[in-house]
Amino acid sequence: MSRLRLALDLEGTSRGRQVRDIVEGLGRLHWVRGALVVSPDGFVIASEVPPALAVEPLAALAATLGRDLEVGASRMGHGAFQTALFSADDGTVFLATSRIGFVVALAEPQANLQSVRSALSDAVTLIEAAWTPEPAPAASA
Repeated sequence: MSRLRLALDLEGTSRGRQVRDIVEGLGRLHWVRGALVVSPDGFVIASEVPPALAVEPLAALAATLGRDLEVGASRMGHGAFQTALFSADDGTVFLATSRIGFVVALAEPQANLQSVRSALSDAVTLIEAAWTPEPAPAASA
């Protein structure tokens, strides 16, 4: 994996800490202004955004867009959406779905879109790994 590779296999590391580490890693990428993970109902799970950005309205917007994309994909008979991007003159918002909600990256206009998309995909993979339940131990006879 990329620069987002984290020591998720360390014993004693909470899933919450792992998610915060993943978000911090996304937020440190070149030309990325910030990152966050929000629940489907818009609550902030973890964020790494500049103080000038109001995180709660951004989280509400991300959750609304994510839910609308999920409903739209379902209505069209497609599988769940993986990643979406919304671009404007002052930057791009990337939105990806995960087991625990939506992962958001805010990129500068000059950011390499494929690099950010790849890092977002890596982040989702790491979140999925952190939140996948461990198999129950096999019963011994």
